[in-house]
Amino acid sequence: MSSRVPIRFLDAGLGTTLESPPHNAKFQPDSSLWSSDFLITSPDTLSGVHNAFVDAGADVLLTATYQASLEGFTATKKSQRTNFNLNGQEEIGGSTSENKSEAKGTETYGFEEAAAYMRKAVPLAKQAIASKHPDTSKSTSRGVALSLGAYGATMQPSTEYSGQYEPENMRTVQGLADWHERRFRIFRDDAATWNDVDYISFETLPVLQEVQAVRKVMSKYNSVDHPKPSWISCVFPNDDLTLPDGSPVSATIEAMLGTSDSGDARPWGIGINCTDIKKLKNLILQYESSAEKILGRGSTREQWPWLVTYPDGAQGSVYNTKTQQWEIDPEMKAKGPQRPWHEELAEIVTETAERGRWKGILVGGCCKTTPDSIRQLRSRLASKDSATLFLESG
Repeated sequence: MSSRVPIRFLDAGLGTTLESPPHNAKFQPDSSLWSSDFLITSPDTLSGVHNAFVDAGADVLLTATYQASLEGFTATKKSQRTNFNLNGQEEIGGSTSENKSEAKGTETYGFEEAAAYMRKAVPLAKQAIASKHPDTSKSTSRGVALSLGAYGATMQPSTEYSGQYEPENMRTVQGLADWHERRFRIFRDDAATWNDVDYISFETLPVLQEVQAVRKVMSKYNSVDHPKPSWISCVFPNDDLTLPDGSPVSATIEAMLGTSDSGDARPWGIGINCTDIKKLKNLILQYESSAEKILGRGSTREQWPWLVTYPDGAQGSVYNTKTQQWEIDPEMKAKGPQRPWHEELAEIVTETAERGRWKGILVGGCCKTTPDSIRQLRSRLASKDSATLFLESG
């Protein structure tokens, strides 16, 4: 293994990019589909955003399935959500007063129809990479990551930032494992779709039981399939750097990497996403300290997983989970202009690489980051290509 740490680039916030110019989409707070709505109404728009991220230098694209679920599609009335335009005149997931009067019936999406739309997200991302990099099949760094968000991301209202899960069985490891397996199999059981998946991303997990649940699911399928690289990424909205359920980093890493009675396989990568970049440096240090206790003080980089990190680019804004809108934080505004996101993240990645723990680093952005954010980040890290890190793709 090279003494230098390889860097790969993930894309950035799909939903908030769709909300930004030139798309200007508006999502209703009670929408069950969010960006997955575009799989039905405007797949060309999703393709355009994917292409923009590839052009900006992203090696790995997340599919538009973060909030997609069978429950979300089957609870969505066809007559009340497919009319919109891309200039912010109408709301995604809802209907204007005009089309409400014309709505006919209450037909919703069936299971097979929902599964077909969800699977459609994979080739959309694959085609975007292949259009710029026709030799992708020979690459070990570029590819499509199947985005599987937390169970809470599919609830209405969403609860991946609070970890308040209902019903009661969804607060158990087995209940969450069953739910994640049902959604996972929508993609895994379709050969053509599964062939186009290069990575699996379980992301924005807020509770310890869900980390344990997805490890259980992946261990089951890794025992019968040729394993695909998967990562588990958690969200840390609390000021004390704990999960929404109050679990400290040490317990989180134990759930991600520790051994269990069932011998659950360790993931290819572990990470942090949808989290304020100001918390990132300390969180990574805590990840490293906790991982070392599990992997051993004398462990080599070959024995460590990849670090996957894609923080928010809110730059002084905070997400109101009740209104599901981004709002200016008065305290942050009073502090004046924030340091550019790409500069701060590039510094954190460089310092992390210098410590030489992780097998590699996959870095990108989450909410409020765009293709320009990835372009600037890649350029910044390219200028730091050194004895400690290198960009895997040119």
